[in-house]
Amino acid sequence: MSTPQRTDLEASLQELECHFTWDFKKDEIKDLDNISEKLLDRVKFCHNRYHSTYFNILAFLSHLEGQNETALEFLSKAECVLRNEKPFLEKHLLVTYGNYAWVYYHIGKLSEVNTYLGKVEDICRSIPRSSRYSANLPIVYGEKAWTLLKLGARYYPSSKESFQKALHGDPDNLSLNSGYAVVLYRLEGFRRRKVKTESSEAVKQLRKVLRLEPNNSEAMVFLALKLQWNRKEESRNLVENALRVSPDVPQVTRYVAKYFRAEGDIDKSLEILKKAVELAPRSSFLHHQIGLCYKQELAKMKINEQQVPLDEKMAKMAECIHYFKKSVEIKPSNLHAKVNLAEAYGENRQMEEAEKIFTDVLEDPFLGISDRQYVLANYALFLLFKKKNEPSAICHFKAAYEIQLRTSSRVQAGKNLNKIANQRLKTNTEDSEAYEIISFVYMQDGLKKKAMEYSLKAKQFSSFNAEDLSALCDEKLNI
Repeated sequence: MSTPQRTDLEASLQELECHFTWDFKKDEIKDLDNISEKLLDRVKFCHNRYHSTYFNILAFLSHLEGQNETALEFLSKAECVLRNEKPFLEKHLLVTYGNYAWVYYHIGKLSEVNTYLGKVEDICRSIPRSSRYSANLPIVYGEKAWTLLKLGARYYPSSKESFQKALHGDPDNLSLNSGYAVVLYRLEGFRRRKVKTESSEAVKQLRKVLRLEPNNSEAMVFLALKLQWNRKEESRNLVENALRVSPDVPQVTRYVAKYFRAEGDIDKSLEILKKAVELAPRSSFLHHQIGLCYKQELAKMKINEQQVPLDEKMAKMAECIHYFKKSVEIKPSNLHAKVNLAEAYGENRQMEEAEKIFTDVLEDPFLGISDRQYVLANYALFLLFKKKNEPSAICHFKAAYEIQLRTSSRVQAGKNLNKIANQRLKTNTEDSEAYEIISFVYMQDGLKKKAMEYSLKAKQFSSFNAEDLSALCDEKLNI
């Protein structure tokens, strides 16, 4: 094919609505292998209405890994699933055909590219207000929304937007409503400040899903977790029903286990999690949850430290580290598992290992601002209580606090800064750095008059001024 013809073909391909034109970049998708394993687990355990979506995503991920023949196999499976749907409509194949065209283009089989472009064009011709190679249909928006949801947290806001577009055209579609509920649940979970039940979009949407499909066990457990602390009876009933409907589905039982861990029933949680991890041994989430159970047991042992044999405590600590480490190995982007592993290393006096995790995470150029705040606050706790390095801890608490996001991490950092300052002033009422810390907190809170008052006290008792202290923190933080 001549260069002008190939250019025309590329232009036609760019008009398609499919995974190859939705602007996904390989370096922005974390843990490709882990995503693929999770999708294959879902194909194994979850309702087949989602299988074509999963196969299309798997095809795209295979292409990103340079495995185009595998991509074609997944597309064939997606097409087969769609053709077996009742009722089957040809327009349901638009995204799959678009993906076929792109994969064949990358393989170099240009006659096949034209074949699939022709198939897409034939479908679009029968759809009002469509262009030659694309149509604004709920099913297309839905495929895009599900893909955004499955490719990671950075895409969740865009996923929410795409689900909203899809639902505008098909408001009672079960798959679309389920996906929309999941992305709302995820987004609310990222907020450091808890969303009240009565104002929760996720709660409202999960209830809608259960009206459409009363036996949707995933919706049950998500709703149960949202209601756990203020509607106990309803929450417990939802969990019990989810276990009854899906006793051997890891994607459900892992959240049931999370529910029981939060209730303090560690034995029940571990029993469920260990069954689930046998079914899905490559689940980072499950290993992390098991680690959290052992962490909770260790916390109980600390309360009754004198009554717990040292070897028992050490064995529990080893289990804790093992499962957090496994979770991170499976999914290196699991930030909470990384921080939990660092904390466990700190508890076990493995200071170098803990320090390396914290510093490596903070050096990640792709670390989001809220995640950075979370890591800074936890690193500061490690520095303060495990390394007994108060000056460095203060600098990291400050770095967390000056990130103006209203989160529990920021609240924790502020409380610790005030606590450190007040303890120092009890010992020495002329401690200039203590006054500087209080001034810093007031300044970050926008209380400039109070900040100036304490800043003047800091200068009164020291020749070492606030600018010097700030420079010292910059040096410690290496920024």
